[in-house]
Amino acid sequence: MSAMTLSSEDRNTRVSALLRQVDDDVRAKKLDDALDRIRKVYEFDIKNIYARAYEERILVMMMEKEREVVMREAKQQADAHVDQEVKRRLNEFYKQQEHESQKRKQEEKAEQVLEERARQASVHEVQEVAFKDITAIEKETARKIEELERKLIAQIQQAGSGISGGMTAGGDLYRADHEVKLQQYITAEGERKKIQDEAFLKLKEEQKRAHDELVHQMEEERNTLLEREREKTQQRELDSYRTLMKLMMQLAVPSEMQASLLQSLKISFSISDSEHRESERAVQVSAYIDAVRKLWQGGTPSEEDVVHLKNLQQFFKISDDEHASLTKQVKKELGLPDETAVIIVIDDDPSIRKYVDHILKKTYKTVITAATAEAALPEIQKVTPSLIISDVNLGVGVMSGFTFYEKITAGTYGEDLKSVPYVLMSSLEDEFFVRSAKQMGVKAYLAKPFTRESIESTVKNALA
Repeated sequence: MSAMTLSSEDRNTRVSALLRQVDDDVRAKKLDDALDRIRKVYEFDIKNIYARAYEERILVMMMEKEREVVMREAKQQADAHVDQEVKRRLNEFYKQQEHESQKRKQEEKAEQVLEERARQASVHEVQEVAFKDITAIEKETARKIEELERKLIAQIQQAGSGISGGMTAGGDLYRADHEVKLQQYITAEGERKKIQDEAFLKLKEEQKRAHDELVHQMEEERNTLLEREREKTQQRELDSYRTLMKLMMQLAVPSEMQASLLQSLKISFSISDSEHRESERAVQVSAYIDAVRKLWQGGTPSEEDVVHLKNLQQFFKISDDEHASLTKQVKKELGLPDETAVIIVIDDDPSIRKYVDHILKKTYKTVITAATAEAALPEIQKVTPSLIISDVNLGVGVMSGFTFYEKITAGTYGEDLKSVPYVLMSSLEDEFFVRSAKQMGVKAYLAKPFTRESIESTVKNALA
C-alpha cells in the first residue's frame, strides 16, 4: 500500500513504529538497519524532525566508528612498527653483546697465556731458590763428611803408629790402644751417619717448604685471577643490563615488555635489587644528561624546550640541585657560559659599571656592581662570587684593585675567596704592569677601553 493512500493516523502509526525500531537499532549499534528504517520514515513523512535527529546522530556515530577503525588500524601499524623497531634494536643489542663476548673470550685467552707464562716463570724462580738452598745443604753436608773422614784418616794413621810403638812396649798396651782407636772410629762413623741423616731430613724439609710455598703462591695467584675475572664479568653484565635498560627507554618500549625483558636479564646476570635500582637511577641521569646536551647543542633553548625538559626532570625524578649541577656540567662540556655564575664588578666610573652590567646580564643572571672594594665587600661576604672584576685605580682614599686582590689572596676576607678568579681592568697598557699583574696570579688583564666581545671573551675564559 502506498504511503499517500494511507490516512494521516495510519502514517503516524507507521512512523512511530519505525522510529521505535530505529531507536532499538541505534541502541544495538545496528546503524545501517537504522538508516534503512529512517528512509522508510521519510516515505511517510519527509520532514519528520525525529527522523532527522536520529539520522544526524547515526551519521556522527558512523563517523566515530570509522575514525575508531582508522585509529585502531593506525595504532596497530604503529605498534607493529614499534615492535619491529624494538626487535631490530634488541637484535642489534644481542649481536653486539655476542660480538663483545667473543672478543672478551679472545682477550681472556690471551691473558691466560700471559698469566700461565708468568706463573711458570714464578714456579721456575721458586724452584731455582729451592735448588740453591738444597745445593747449599748438600755442600755443607759434604764438607762435614769430608772433615770427619780427614779426622778418621788421621786417627787411623795415629793408630798405626801406635801399633808399631806398642809392639815394643808389649802386646797388652797395643790391644788397649787399638780398642780405643777402634771405638773412636765407630763413634766417628756414627757421627758421620748422623750428619748424613740430619742432612737428608733437612733436605726433605726444604723440599717440602719449597713445594708448599709454590702451592700457596699458585693458589693465591689463582684466587686473585678468579676474583679479578669475577669482578670483570659482573661489571660487563651490569653494563649490558644498563645498556639494554637505556635502549628500551629510548625506544619507549611498553612497561610490561620492559619489565619482562629486564626480569629475564636480571635473573640471567644475577642482578640484585639494589644494583637494579642503582642502574635504573644511573640510566635516568644519563638519559637526562643526553636530553640537556641535545637541548643546549642547538643554542639557547626555547620556552617549549624548557617545558619539555621540565617534564623530563619530573619524569626522571631529578631534583633542582641535580638539574643545576648536570646543566652546569653539560654547558661546561659544550664550552657554554654558566648563567648561574655570580660576578662582582668594581669600578669608580658609573658609566663603566653600567656598560659592563648591561653586557654581562645578557648571559649571567647575577651581576653585582660597586664603586669601591669597600662597598663590594659586604656583597662578596654574603655569597662567594664566581668572578671578581675590578679596576686598578678606584679613586683617592680607597683601596686599589691591586690591594684588594692581595688581601683576598692572603685570606683576609676568608679562605673561600682565595680561589675566586680575579680580573683587573685599567687604562694602563704598560707591558711591565700587565706582566706583574699576571705574575701575582691575576686571571686576566682587561685593557680599557674594551669592546663587548673582549669582555665577554675575558669573562668566559676566566670562568672556564
